[in-house]
Amino acid sequence: MNRIWKTGTSISLVMALGIVTACGSQNTSPGENAQGQPVKSNEAIADPTAKYDPPIEVTTVRAVSNIQFDDGETIDHNAVYDAYEQDLGIKIKNKWVSDKYSEKLKISIASNDIPDFFKVSASELQQLYEADMIMDLTEVFEQYATQTTKDWFRLDGGRQLSTATFDNQLMAIPATDNPYNSSNYLWIRQDWLDKLGLPAPQTMQDVLNIAKEFAVKDPGGSGKNYAFAINGSFIKGGAYDLQGFFNGYHAHPGIWVKDDDGKLIYGTIMPEMKEALKQLQELYNAGLIDPEFSVKDGDKVNELVAANQIGMAYGAFWLSIWPLQAAAVQNKQLVQDWQAFPIVSVDDQPAKSSTDTGVSSYYVISKKAKNPEAVIKIINKWIEVQMNLTDDNKVYMFGKSGIDKSALLWKINPTVFFAQDENLPAGQLLPQAIEAKDPSLIGPNPEMNSRYKRVEQYLAGDTNMWNEWAISKPGGSFAIMHQYHEENRYQMDEFYGTLTPTMLEKKGLLDEKAKEFFTKIIMNSIPVDDFDKFVDEWNKLGGEQMTREVNEWYETVKK
Repeated sequence: MNRIWKTGTSISLVMALGIVTACGSQNTSPGENAQGQPVKSNEAIADPTAKYDPPIEVTTVRAVSNIQFDDGETIDHNAVYDAYEQDLGIKIKNKWVSDKYSEKLKISIASNDIPDFFKVSASELQQLYEADMIMDLTEVFEQYATQTTKDWFRLDGGRQLSTATFDNQLMAIPATDNPYNSSNYLWIRQDWLDKLGLPAPQTMQDVLNIAKEFAVKDPGGSGKNYAFAINGSFIKGGAYDLQGFFNGYHAHPGIWVKDDDGKLIYGTIMPEMKEALKQLQELYNAGLIDPEFSVKDGDKVNELVAANQIGMAYGAFWLSIWPLQAAAVQNKQLVQDWQAFPIVSVDDQPAKSSTDTGVSSYYVISKKAKNPEAVIKIINKWIEVQMNLTDDNKVYMFGKSGIDKSALLWKINPTVFFAQDENLPAGQLLPQAIEAKDPSLIGPNPEMNSRYKRVEQYLAGDTNMWNEWAISKPGGSFAIMHQYHEENRYQMDEFYGTLTPTMLEKKGLLDEKAKEFFTKIIMNSIPVDDFDKFVDEWNKLGGEQMTREVNEWYETVKK
């Protein structure tokens, strides 16, 4: 159960935007049920498989970045949209399309000109809920979601659905994903380990020794070597962050964990962070951290990686895709061989990898939508395809040709969801299939089969597919993801409610404050002991109130 977080600030914002809400009809359009019998207008269709006849139209808005199309097709006219009309009797119309989606969506919301359904962030969901612009989906989801769809969304016990639930009302459908995808790994130049005769790290001390060996013996011949690839958003910021390093000290910045008293505490202010920061400061003082790390993004850091100045990096399972691939493969030759390893611990307690809830965006339905159930049917179709890809439905994944060309045609779908255990099975099945050279061991999963094909391409000499090899091979990052799960080495984010008032207002500021303060500690501008002063300041700036709100929520879900 989630509380209603309606704040005066947000309500004032909505009023300032001049948003006027209006409730639309929820009556259904003519169609036919699963038995082919006609369904009259205004007659409730409690059949998730019913096709509309004549077809109905639903509107949405779309971003266009990183979408590929078959020849002659566009985001407005394509085989995927045609398939929804043919199979469901639903015409999908884009009210607008933009490569600046967030900016344009803000304008649409402010002018109360929103489509029937669309994708939003967590903060946008909160604002739309408070403005009373979106529909309570509790009943329509219960009536029109297939059992397969319901099982899909409740595989995690309802944690992701809970993030979209306000006072027992389901106000959005979360864009599900695997929380384990946010786990962290230690990537090391295997060719450097081999050259220096160093074993794989088993402890944090091993990691620090490897860093020093790489620096002193300079296996890349660069003349200068740093311990880790570190970007400016190092606390928890995508490629080349230090999440896995902090996890090795049993600190979990950016997520909520239980303290010794059973209360939730924000991992960024955990006492264990202090020891980790102290070690980073020592590395900086020894010249083993790039003095300009705080102003560099992933691409800039990768320039040092490509120049053979860095041989270790913490990062996600996909680090080999970006940005490592650009450094590792040059002129179609593999010039750097990076290997993923499990994160290691500073003591005899296993290091647990932080994971978040696995959802950061949502699909909402306007209160003016005449056919909200149509959106649920679109979602049913996507999940049906994911669960059982056939010749009849593969157009949704592979477009009009129906052939897997490793293109991003699936992104044309107006709603996209990934399984809450996505990639965990891959960590077991792909290595087995690769070793046995038998793709039948994978089963029908289209994503895993695409990955297997890319591995085959790499083994046949296509070095551009090295990034996939590093992920899917025996001992790759997927295998470690599965290993973490088998060994109970995930630290889940214990907060999965809707955003609290203080989160909406101050969390961004608090996180930025932490980054600035920790950067100063690492660069030895202030002493490590000032960490305690930071925690006091963090609490006074809103952290204490945010923690209070989180624990109020936690008391409700424990009952």
